[in-house]
Amino acid sequence: MKKIVRYRPEKKVRPYRLKTSPFPAYELKTTDQQKIGQLTQNLAEVEHKLKHRNEIMEALATQNVESACETLLVKLLKFVDLEAGAILLYRREQLSHLVTQGVEDIELIEKDLDQYSVLRRAFVMRKSVQLPLTEGVYESAIPVQSPSNGGVVGVIYLKHPFEQFNLEQVGDILDLSRKLGMTLERHLLFHQMEHEKIKTYQLLDSIREAVLYIESSGEQIYANQALLNMFPPKLVSQAQGFRHAYERATSLFEHVDQPDALHDYIGQLMNGDIPGETIELSAFRGNLLLSAYAERIAIANVEWGMMLVLRDVTKEKELDLKQSEFVSIVSHELRTPLSSIMGFTELLMRRTLDGPRQKKYLETIHSETVRLAELIDDILEIQKGEDVSQGTFKRRLDLKRLIFDMKPMFDLASHLHRIRVSFEEGDYRMTASEEKMKQLFTNLIMNAIKYSPDGGTIKIHGQVKDQFISLMVEDEGIGIPEKALPFIFDKFYRADNSDTRKIGGTGLGLAICQMIVMDHGGTITVQSEEGHGSVFTVQFSIETIAE
Repeated sequence: MKKIVRYRPEKKVRPYRLKTSPFPAYELKTTDQQKIGQLTQNLAEVEHKLKHRNEIMEALATQNVESACETLLVKLLKFVDLEAGAILLYRREQLSHLVTQGVEDIELIEKDLDQYSVLRRAFVMRKSVQLPLTEGVYESAIPVQSPSNGGVVGVIYLKHPFEQFNLEQVGDILDLSRKLGMTLERHLLFHQMEHEKIKTYQLLDSIREAVLYIESSGEQIYANQALLNMFPPKLVSQAQGFRHAYERATSLFEHVDQPDALHDYIGQLMNGDIPGETIELSAFRGNLLLSAYAERIAIANVEWGMMLVLRDVTKEKELDLKQSEFVSIVSHELRTPLSSIMGFTELLMRRTLDGPRQKKYLETIHSETVRLAELIDDILEIQKGEDVSQGTFKRRLDLKRLIFDMKPMFDLASHLHRIRVSFEEGDYRMTASEEKMKQLFTNLIMNAIKYSPDGGTIKIHGQVKDQFISLMVEDEGIGIPEKALPFIFDKFYRADNSDTRKIGGTGLGLAICQMIVMDHGGTITVQSEEGHGSVFTVQFSIETIAE
């Protein structure tokens, strides 16, 4: 018989079951509660102090020095649980600013002047000093030193009812003192940089030449006042960068007559290539002539930028042109009478002439000699420059009588012109050189005759009005072009038109007139319309010429 084996499953191990009975409650002891409370309080104090430190750091970083010192003093007094203190700032060892709380300003100023006070001792010794003030009250002074050179730039002053600060308070005070020292150093450096920047700008603005400074980075450019006066300011500051600086620089010169040449020149500067030669430019359709050159600005062999200098050479060029024209005119004017003198002299030497013809030739030689002498006198007068009074004698003179005495000479000067003289009521006496006054009115009348070649009336009119003596010389001649009026009294200037070229002359007469009038404290002006004559007005102040 087969044995039957029954299958019996293995007995499973049942997991351990926890009892559902609750844990016994743990009761905190009183000492543990006190410790937790103390820790919580300490944590709150640390958090509060950290908050104050952050506020101090933010004030030192964002506010100006005076406002930051006010914030620092308030927080510091809270740190050390005091009610009275101050922060004193020094510049070049002189008290420049103070912030106080619970202390009178005058008290601190007196202490600063007293060499034995706690403030002066801390300043001189460069270390903290504590002295008894009254019974149970002490005062301390903690120097604020510059991190770079150790110099004292400020002093923290505290009044306290205890003799010593604890270590934590000492640490807080010294830490804030160091932070204040760094802040003052940073502000001092910033102000020095701003001062140097302003000084540099003022130096550049004081230069008469136009200056354009371009940084190597291309981010900034600077144009001095002379350049902005010379050209419309077109600087814009929205975008930065190399290309934009180039555009800003070139946009200044939109009125230059050779823009391509200037753009190429500035392009070389922006690329670091400084041309050694100068370039000649013109602007405003040739009315402004410029000479430009560039210089590299390098500090310790490091290139910082380049400077473009433009010099206005308009007057120099005009002067050269006027002098050249003057030499040409004088040469022509000298050659004409000399040619006549030489020609008629040769005729007299080579031929035997009858009496009337010989007399006529001699009269021509004489007149040309007089003309030549007058020309030389004019040149010598101009050479005297501004000192026209040299060798002259001034006395009390009646201009009205002088003009009437000269009228017969004016009448003989030309048979084509009528000379009319009129004076209003008034006293025409003044202190003047009779010789110079005769020269002045002779030049004006002869000028009127010369520039009215077809004849006509020349009027001389005098009046006394509003404390001024005025004398006017009016002609009916060809007049003066409007563009020539501002330059008519210049030494080497002549109005350039076909009529004046036909008439000739050196252009020195009116310049001499102006020099004489200015030497007598007066003014000379002209009103003219081309083709309708001119009016020259000489005016002298009665107050300045009275004895």
